[in-house]
Amino acid sequence: MTDEIPSSPRPHALFRVPPTISLVGFMGAGKTTIGRALAGKLGWRFADLDDLIQARDGRTVSEIFQQSGEEAFRRLERQLLEEVVRSPESGCSVLSLGGGAFIDNTNRELLRENGIPAVFLDAPAEELFRRCEDPTVVRPLLSDRDRFSAMYEQRRPAYLNAALCIQTAGREIASIVDEIIARLGLDVHSGACK
Repeated sequence: MTDEIPSSPRPHALFRVPPTISLVGFMGAGKTTIGRALAGKLGWRFADLDDLIQARDGRTVSEIFQQSGEEAFRRLERQLLEEVVRSPESGCSVLSLGGGAFIDNTNRELLRENGIPAVFLDAPAEELFRRCEDPTVVRPLLSDRDRFSAMYEQRRPAYLNAALCIQTAGREIASIVDEIIARLGLDVHSGACK
């Protein structure tokens, strides 16, 4: 047996060209950073669901959690995700979902029904926690390391329902972007979505 990949124009292609790609994962996974880089390389639009929620509600995610509670935030998150997915302008875009969005069965089913592959960006909990220690970024569910690790372990099985799982620990952004493009069988030179 050899380790060679069979020659094929798209050996890892799992999907037709998706209208949208969603990035999912825990806090600190790099969904926004990688999402922007991926969209830039593809020439697609980028949207961060948390940013869309803040723009719609007029409050930060942290303020929504504090003033209205997590349940109200999740309702708004679900509503906006559905609007984005069903929008005629949603094609050719990369969408970064908040850490808890993909945990919701309704959200996962919405993505699946609309042919939007979810890409799970994963790393060990210790690395994710380290990435989240930036004092300029407020994360409502970030507290101590033990609670963080327990929440990561609780959510990880749901993240594993994603179409792809990409390990990000110790990797350059460009390498992660290239892997996503290759594994989804996307052609960055086709101009199909431009």
